[in-house]
Amino acid sequence: HMKSDSERDRSDRARVGTGDTLPPPLPTSSWARTSVLPHVDRPSGQIVIPERPRYEPLQELGSGGLGTVELAQDNDIGRRVAVKRLLPEASRPSDVLRFAEEVRTVGMLEHPNITPIHDVGVDDEGQFFFVMKHVEGETLETIIERLAAGDADAHARYTFEARTRMFLGVLQALAYAHEASDDTGPLGVVHRDVKPPNILLSWQGDVKLADFGIALGRERTERT
Repeated sequence: HMKSDSERDRSDRARVGTGDTLPPPLPTSSWARTSVLPHVDRPSGQIVIPERPRYEPLQELGSGGLGTVELAQDNDIGRRVAVKRLLPEASRPSDVLRFAEEVRTVGMLEHPNITPIHDVGVDDEGQFFFVMKHVEGETLETIIERLAAGDADAHARYTFEARTRMFLGVLQALAYAHEASDDTGPLGVVHRDVKPPNILLSWQGDVKLADFGIALGRERTERT
């Protein structure tokens, strides 16, 4: 009997005890590498490949118990992205595996109302990270604060109809996650952390549900 990928993953996790340590990741990440795409140097007309980080940190966007999210510039593609990295203190096998499951969970959820993942790797300090779409806008938490404070611009932008569309977008994301499946069966992803800071609204009005860090899906359910 040949084991499936999911069976092998569960078997590997079962062999990692609470007191064990994971082997250090290889430093082959995109964060540690420099840019790879060439461009034309305007003064000389020469084709050059600049020696600069692929993802260049700009500012911190937020942090939690296990990780921090930073705004970064993708110097190859030329866009801003959000980068979530594990904190140095989050080095237990359970922390790393939970981080890996978040990557795989979101990677399987292709939906316009769920923030997609672009890349994953290890930074030059040995910390795991993944790269997400950066939503240019604000969180529902900020929107609620502005509305409660009587901000006229907020009330003009976020009318009852706009708030209803936002709510429907979140419901559509959750319904998709609950019903999603792959070639081995239902994924049954339950977010478990739906709250205003994890709901993003772009300036164009697109709603994104973020942070599946404690989501419960098929893999975790089978281990409980």
